[in-house]
Amino acid sequence: MVGRLIRSPARALGARVLLCAGPAVLVLGTFLPWLRSGRTDRNSYATDGAVRRLLDVDGTTAAALRAWPFVSLLCAAAVALVLLGRVGLGAVLAALAALAAGPLAGWALGVRNRGLLHAATAGPAVTLAGAILIALGVLTLASGRIVGRDRS
Repeated sequence: MVGRLIRSPARALGARVLLCAGPAVLVLGTFLPWLRSGRTDRNSYATDGAVRRLLDVDGTTAAALRAWPFVSLLCAAAVALVLLGRVGLGAVLAALAALAAGPLAGWALGVRNRGLLHAATAGPAVTLAGAILIALGVLTLASGRIVGRDRS
């Protein structure tokens, strides 16, 4: 009995669509409002700078905040790889982006307003939706690769 890989074309296409749409939605969410201070809405990139200035963070937190813009680069690389036919590698990069952005977006949705700083929901919600689409794409890709047994 020899194992063989059975690929479903419909699932493969669905995975590719999710692995292209998910990162696009995730990146879109990073540009939407994450924080409101006074009358100004700030996207995730402007929020990052404000948090570093206001809280004077250093160490691991500062490194994570400085690395935030690379999530978009990771998403772009993932989509490019999927479009070039390197779906597995693209899925890995997209999953890394989702693992970096998804929990942060979920945390931002649960933050309470404090003083003049008010958490916005649009950016984190859309970013989290993108991370979920990526997870669905990875799961669809994985479920489309079913190992069967040859009965010969």
